[in-house]
Amino acid sequence: MLRKIGQNFQIALPQQIVRLLGLKINEYMDISIQDSRIVLEPQVLVPKDQAYFYSKDWQKDEHEASKDLKRGKVTKTKNIDELFKKLDQK
Repeated sequence: MLRKIGQNFQIALPQQIVRLLGLKINEYMDISIQDSRIVLEPQVLVPKDQAYFYSKDWQKDEHEASKDLKRGKVTKTKNIDELFKKLDQK
């Protein structure tokens, strides 16, 4: 899709792309160059106090926990005391 560079070097994104990616006004885009091409990637800003939850370590642990849940590798208890008793038995 051909676009013209306008005032302040702005480029309007085609409506088809905006709809396809679900982009909204005031959202953020990361702009980089790869092999002489301009690459735009939609971004979501994460509050600093929640950044850890998006780290590779956290995501890896979440993936492992999901696999354990699917395999039924869980311990069910009625309260915290029962949980600690079961943990002490192991």
